[in-house]
Amino acid sequence: MRTKTKPDKENVRIESGTFTSNPNCEASRYTNRRFSVSQAFIVVIFIICLSVSAWSQDAQDGLEKMGDFNAVQTIYRSGVPHTDKQGLILTKYDPERSFFQVGIWGNPYGEHFGYDYDLKVLTDAGFNTMWPWYSDVKKQLEAGKQAGLQVVIMGKWPVKVLEKVKDHPNWLGVVWHDEPTSSLWEKDMEGKYKEFLAYKAEINKVAPGRAVFINDVPWITAPATQWWVKWNTAGDVACHDNYPIMDRKHRARTIGNEKNKSGIPDSVNLAVAVNKENKPVWLIVGAFLDRRNGKFPYRMPTPTQLRAQVYAGIIHGASGIIYFCWDSYVCRDGNVMGMSPDPQVSYLAPGVTKPKPSPAKPMQLVQSKALWMASTQINKELHELTPSLLSPTVGPEVKYTVTTKGERVTDVPIRCLLKPHPDGGYILLTVNLDDAVLTTSFEFTDGLKTVAPLFENRKPYEIKPKQTNFTDRFEPFDVHVYRITK
Repeated sequence: MRTKTKPDKENVRIESGTFTSNPNCEASRYTNRRFSVSQAFIVVIFIICLSVSAWSQDAQDGLEKMGDFNAVQTIYRSGVPHTDKQGLILTKYDPERSFFQVGIWGNPYGEHFGYDYDLKVLTDAGFNTMWPWYSDVKKQLEAGKQAGLQVVIMGKWPVKVLEKVKDHPNWLGVVWHDEPTSSLWEKDMEGKYKEFLAYKAEINKVAPGRAVFINDVPWITAPATQWWVKWNTAGDVACHDNYPIMDRKHRARTIGNEKNKSGIPDSVNLAVAVNKENKPVWLIVGAFLDRRNGKFPYRMPTPTQLRAQVYAGIIHGASGIIYFCWDSYVCRDGNVMGMSPDPQVSYLAPGVTKPKPSPAKPMQLVQSKALWMASTQINKELHELTPSLLSPTVGPEVKYTVTTKGERVTDVPIRCLLKPHPDGGYILLTVNLDDAVLTTSFEFTDGLKTVAPLFENRKPYEIKPKQTNFTDRFEPFDVHVYRITK
């Protein structure tokens, strides 16, 4: 069904729940001038055609199908690709085996420059996976086992080293390289790509089932599109980072499309599409501050923005979430400050001045702790929602439309996904991508019995007989999750 749009002056937009990736939809991106999604596809497909010899027809087809820029998402109606705790891909939710990764990147463990990093704080906050900083593989896995965490091994470790731990129950996978598409102009990109494929084949042979993959950037626009698709279809899972809370001139206005940026909906949707909904997609979200004086102006998100990043990723197809990063000397040494339950001015023992101390400002400590508290709440929500998140998206048997009023930043700021609840009824996931206050109505063709907001300490809506809709207010970057029965 084609998207219906009322005049712009009314600031009203209606999105249909029966819409499925229609390239003729009237949603538009914000560029120097407004142009339609259909035009955007034409431009992208033209670029693809210029380099058709470099990649497969399957990748082109996937890119053409990328992008339901409407509110209602319809991906994964046949099943959600995800993994078990050892990286084996599953397509059907199994309460005994299915694993929704909630990870954290680059963390140390034990004593490091006089400061002790206790992994218990991760499990207390609801994390189930760690991506530890480079160290002995066996020690990483044993530390994970003691803490009750699965482990993603970072780096190109020799096959003979990984073969020795092939049966370790806490080994989830290995990320061979970080952000290869950012090295687009490397002299031998094709050679690196073939090197990864060979490495993956070796690990898949000696340790069947373990996820072998790369983590990429969100640079999906030309001229990077070709290589982004190649790298993100090459691994056992597709994984990339996307840090939209940045801007050189003002605060972040959206985590979706704005000008020529690649928002979370774009990059995650593309990863889902080019893999034909057959591979897990893992998203690394930003929970950090870049301290390099504006060279890379990544700003510490607010707790609300952090939650919006997570839900935007899930609504558009992520089946695993990783946070960047747990505050430590490791990230401070890289001019980054992350989140922590007990952030320190400096992660060096008293009297230790080398390496550099990288002290934090008092308000940065406040921000760091607030983000940790937010992640703890988000992780609880993800744990409770996992049976729904890893179940097939509800099909066209449940039809609904979304109407949004307000002055938005992007054309389609509200995104939503409808999932089954294991005890009956449905879970409706919604997120506001924009720094905008919006009023949104959800209209169901077959009526409603109950509507209960989750995770907000709010009472259920009072639903009258034959009522078919409900309305809610979305503050900037707001997330609402509802349990609905019909």
